[in-house]
Amino acid sequence: MHPVYIVIIHPAEEGGYWAKCDMPNGGCTTQGDTIQETQENMFESIALFLEDYPDITNYFLTFELRDA
Repeated sequence: MHPVYIVIIHPAEEGGYWAKCDMPNGGCTTQGDTIQETQENMFESIALFLEDYPDITNYFLTFELRDA
């Protein structure tokens, strides 16, 4: 079974969006001008984070929009 990570996206006060994903041993944050850009940036951020965990090769992300 592949791990599922939940990404919470929030509108940023200055415009755009920011997102956070809590993961074992840390987590990732990112931002973007649009929801789609924020999602794409999170995929990249998590891929970089997981380079330190070569045993995790497949995973799923679930995105939730909050405070919109």
